Amino acid sequence: MLSQQRKDMITILKREVVPYLRSQQFQGSFPHFRRLQSDQIDLVTFQFNRHGGSFIIELAQASAAGFQTYWGEQITPQKMTAHDVDVDARRRLGSHSSYEDGIWFSYESAQSEQDYIRVAQQVIASFEQDVSHGARK
Repeated sequence: MLSQQRKDMITILKREVVPYLRSQQFQGSFPHFRRLQSDQIDLVTFQFNRHGGSFIIELAQASAAGFQTYWGEQITPQKMTAHDVDVDARRRLGSHSSYEDGIWFSYESAQSEQDYIRVAQQVIASFEQDVSHGARK
């Protein structure tokens, strides 16, 4: 069962961050988004801390043809998530490789809607910084 705090954070992420992702041509629904390009798929997945209070954003890229699991299941480009990509081939927002932790966005001390909005603004700023520094690989 989701805590009220997590539900509140998801509500604000959907209201504030999802429109930003859509403006960057990402499709999908929370927590998984994808941007289909001619030669690749850019993947974004929000992953919440199982103990509550924070989340990370996983980034990956895959072939525009989709993905085949080692057991032979074909995952279409329209259904792929960052979690379908091998852990060594994805990274977290704010890192440059799979070996760095990335940014944990904390909402643990949030007490008002404005507190959650501040976290959402940090997410958007981190996406913008990530792309502007060419860290997206």
